[in-house]
Amino acid sequence: MPADGVPEGREAAAVERAWMGEPMRRALSSLASAGGYELYVVGGALRDVVLGREVGDWDLAGRGVIKLAHRFAREHELRAIMLHEDLPTARVILWPGERTGFVDFAELRASTIEEDLRQRDFTVNALAWDVRGAPHLVDPTGGLHDLRHELIRSPSQQVLASDPLRTLRAVRFAAQLGFGIEAETAGWIAELAPQLHRVAGGRIGQEMLKLFAAPHAADAVQAAEDAGALEGLIPPMAAMRGVGQGGYHHLDVLGHTLLALHETERAINEPELFMPRAAEAVRAWLHEPSNRAALRMAVLFHDVGKPEQRTVEDGRIRFLGHADTGASMFLELAERWSLPIHLRRQVARMIRLHMRPLELVNAALRAEQRGREPQNVITIRAIRRLMRDAEPAAIGLLLLAIGDRSACRGPGSHFEQRGRIYEIFDDMLVRYLQWLREHRELPRLIDGIELMETLGIDEGPLVGELLDAIAEAYADGEIATRQEALELARRMLSRDR
Repeated sequence: MPADGVPEGREAAAVERAWMGEPMRRALSSLASAGGYELYVVGGALRDVVLGREVGDWDLAGRGVIKLAHRFAREHELRAIMLHEDLPTARVILWPGERTGFVDFAELRASTIEEDLRQRDFTVNALAWDVRGAPHLVDPTGGLHDLRHELIRSPSQQVLASDPLRTLRAVRFAAQLGFGIEAETAGWIAELAPQLHRVAGGRIGQEMLKLFAAPHAADAVQAAEDAGALEGLIPPMAAMRGVGQGGYHHLDVLGHTLLALHETERAINEPELFMPRAAEAVRAWLHEPSNRAALRMAVLFHDVGKPEQRTVEDGRIRFLGHADTGASMFLELAERWSLPIHLRRQVARMIRLHMRPLELVNAALRAEQRGREPQNVITIRAIRRLMRDAEPAAIGLLLLAIGDRSACRGPGSHFEQRGRIYEIFDDMLVRYLQWLREHRELPRLIDGIELMETLGIDEGPLVGELLDAIAEAYADGEIATRQEALELARRMLSRDR
């Protein structure tokens, strides 16, 4: 039995309790029974009930269900809409505006429910329960066994090959559930992953967002690498393998990147271990799934420009310009994946700026060795400039720097310095947050409407970011006029693009 899940043999009863917990779903079961409809709950809802997780959406499958959906909607004054016509699917809106306020009805894709389930992507999603009150779950592929043993397994290679996106979905489910990928399935994924390029970029992007927002993303990405599938799923990773670095690094670029992803995930899960004084603010920023996804993506791509920029001078390995190169490479891929513009800006800024926090910290450490106070080196103005340039991912940038530095264990790295480095980062964020509290009402040289009209940008988070940057630059004495404010905004837009 999975941890905190449903005891073996009681799955159907647990599903029935969850399903019957809402009056409209109870009414639907009654209608299906009275009308003799073959109707099953299928997919992720059953998986989540068995695991003891909160259920999101309820998906139904059966025969004549489109007709049933429209009849049910009419009888209860609800709304039914068609989602797909090639694979007939109807959605009944139960509570308008609520994320889980609907039920989807899909026609069986095979002659029996068992055969339908065998065509589904993974065994843990290939479960069914008859809404008329069946005492057992339908489980033709061993999904309950795999749930108990925490495995992502595909029913067959043919099922995976039928949609190359399923190779990425396997990694995404592993990241969300904390499961391993079954060995034979991992081999199929490695073989089929290069076909992912045939999939529409927007579908890939949606899976990437879910993968990198998930709590076990680092383990799942490592599993893909161990299976030999990572470069098929994310092609730029291939060039990073075997690229030596020297200095602070004991691993090649890819090995360092994967370790940095693990270390960053530690900081995401337990920020108080690294930034105890600012942990509350860190947790608040990480509460938003898109922020977590942006941070993990930035870590994975922060050194992707190194292979292209690698040079050796007098025996010293250098990577000048790799941050800008990496940001450009990410943005090209983000365009292909149709990632949200706001997230693209976050990731690109973190990649471009990922060296700056460590440069500040290293300067402070050198000052300490000479008996000077770090705050005399890392001034509040320097902190504000860094955080302003990094917004809306300033906290993410510091977490990336923590993960990056934690993954450096080469001959130039000193383990005993690591704790001190975390203390300095913590102090930087605390001082910045204190400054923000004391200067909430910064004067503005230009308002949002004028900014949008002059620069030709749409309303959205970007406008707020530009206004905040202008206000802070005014407070720093860097700008003093409306024209200078516009020039600063234009430079920021140009950098992002």
